[in-house]
This record gives sequence, C-alpha cells and structure tokens, in this order.
Amino acid sequence: MMLIIILLLIKIVAAGDFGCRPVAQNNIKQIELEKPDIFLVLGDLSYEPTMDCWYDMTKGLDSRIKIAIGNHEDEEEKAKGGSKELKDSLLKHYNLQNSYYSFDYRNIHFLVLDTQLEFSFDVFKMLEEEEEKARIEETSNNKDDESNKPEAKYYATTLKDLLTKYNIKGEIPPYHLINDEVIVEDVPLNTEQYKFAVKDLEKANNNSSIDWIFVMFHKPFYSSLTSHMQEYIMREKYQPVFDKYGVDLVLQGHNHLYDRTLPLLFNPQNISKPIVDESNNTNKFVNPEGSIFSVIGLGGRSSHIFLNQPDYVVKQSNGFGFLSIEINGKELDAKYYDIGYKCNEQKLKEKDLEEEGDFIIYDMSSCKNDNKSKDSLKIIDHYSISKVS
Repeated sequence: MMLIIILLLIKIVAAGDFGCRPVAQNNIKQIELEKPDIFLVLGDLSYEPTMDCWYDMTKGLDSRIKIAIGNHEDEEEKAKGGSKELKDSLLKHYNLQNSYYSFDYRNIHFLVLDTQLEFSFDVFKMLEEEEEKARIEETSNNKDDESNKPEAKYYATTLKDLLTKYNIKGEIPPYHLINDEVIVEDVPLNTEQYKFAVKDLEKANNNSSIDWIFVMFHKPFYSSLTSHMQEYIMREKYQPVFDKYGVDLVLQGHNHLYDRTLPLLFNPQNISKPIVDESNNTNKFVNPEGSIFSVIGLGGRSSHIFLNQPDYVVKQSNGFGFLSIEINGKELDAKYYDIGYKCNEQKLKEKDLEEEGDFIIYDMSSCKNDNKSKDSLKIIDHYSISKVS
C-alpha cells in the first residue's frame, strides 16, 4: 500500500524572477534536489540580452519546465534587455505555439497566461511616453472616415480616476506617482487570450478526471505592496472566470517576494476588498471557496522589502527560495522553502530606480548562504488543501 501512495504522489515546484546570479544558481540546484515532476517558472528568467545563461543553468530540469512570459522577456523592457527575440527564443526552446497555453498532468490542469498581452497598471510610465501618439489616434478615431480609424480605441484618463474606480488607498508604490495624467488603451474584454482561458477552464471544470486547476502568470492580481502594485484591471477581467470554473491555486511572480492569501472570491461591489473564505483556518483548508493566490518571485534576481500586509495575506517572506507542492489524489500539501541567503538592505538612489525598476531592494553583493544542504532549508510557509466529497 505504501508503494502505491508513492507512485501516485505528484511533485510540483514553482518560482519566478531568477536571473543568473549565484543566488539563482543555488536555488536551481536546490530545486533539482526536489526532483519535481513539473517546474513552473513564473516569468523573468535570465534578465540578460539572451536566454543562454538560463538554458545552461536549468539544463538538468529542461524537460520538466513550463514557463510564463514576464516583462523582461517582452518588448516592454527593451531598455533592460527585453525584446521579441527573447520571447521567441523561449517559445521555440519549450516548443510552444503561443505564450498562453494549457496542459494536463494526471489529475491536474494547468492554465498559463501571458500578462504582457493585457493592459497593466504597471505600464503607466511607458504609456505616458506614448501620450502624444495616443491623442493623435484618438482624434483619428473620431473622424467620419471609418477607414482612418485605428484598430484600438484610446481614451484619456488620469491615475486618480483609476484609483477612484478601484477604491485603491495606500496601495501604490511611491515611485509610481510621478505624473497624474496617463493614457489608457481600452483593451476589449473579448481578446484571443481571454476567449482561450474561458473555454479552457470550462472544459477542465467539466472533466471528471481533473481534481485540481492551477493558473500561473507573471504580473500579480493579488500581492503585498512592494516594488509593483496589484493588477486590478486584469483581476476585474479574469478572477470572475477563475471563480466560475473552480481554480484552486493562482501562482504569480513580478514582485520579488513570497506571499500567500486566504482563499479569495471576486467582489464586484468593491474590487479592492475580495471575499475571503474564513470557514477554514489559515493553513488547513477543506473544500475552500475561492482561489489561493501566491507570489513566488524570489528565484534569485533580488529581494524586495514589504510596504504593507493586506488582511487577506496570511504569510510573507523575502528570503530566496521556491514553493514545493505535493499532490496525492485530492490532497494537496505545499511548503515554501527559504534556501538560506541573507542580504543587507539597500536603499537605491533615484537614478538607480530608473535603471533597476525597483523601489527598495537588498544589496545582492552582500548575500551569504547559511544553508549547507537540503535538510537545512527553512520552511517558511506550510499549508494543505483537502477536497472532501
């Protein structure tokens, strides 16, 4: 009987925002020791002009890797090495037709989304630079000649308008408040990625052989405040779909931290205040209502400092590491491992903020590893989910 249990066990590891520095290399070695069936990489892989260092660093895990595209693999980050070539390289290397896709592994369904295809709060600075172009296109859109209308609609708005719409208070990193007026692209709800996600999750929800549904992507719908804010626009668009079709876990990156929420449902009356399942305790869940959202952005690039803790976030850590998930039938057990690197705080000057894209981080040159083996890794978070008929 014990042998059968071992054979049924599925091991999944998830983390994002690696880079190729020694901390990331050590983290990958620790992940290899886990011997995962699947390694979920939540975007921002190499932070280099090419993917070569990433491919070399992860060659022992290559066949088990599933990736999400991050902003550093996209043209949004051209000045910092991001480009279409990086994204194309990843799609080719991992044999992907699109940057959004899905797959099954035994009784688990995985949906991978590309948040770079969505309008994001995190691109305000880029949009400000495009303000004049957008105004010209908006003018063209109002002309009677239909043939002159651009494919996308634009409208002028302000950051204040959006903060009021989403009732956001005290949840904006200070460096985002550079300029009040921005131009927002009116992205249609019915995008190809959105249509794919709806059909895919509906199919998985109706599949009797699927017990678990995971979604992974880069920019977080829910996160403690640090360098990047939560993605309210994407949350409004996708979380109702997650609720409808029973998504269990949502794995995210972008913020260089670890945190985990209680099970959350979308709140259409107040998007900033999700509906929290309080029928379970903070670590043991039986048939929870809603999805657990977790940011695992401590692959090795840098570590951010927390600026708040939302009341629905039950665990926070800024120690480098990975999330390990074990599934046996309808039982899930998850642990976040800190691999033991400790770093000194570094407050950046304004010129460095623009270069790094971070608000406050830790000095990577000061990082020291206290752990000598896998057995000494520190468990920072431990939770379980049971599905009882």
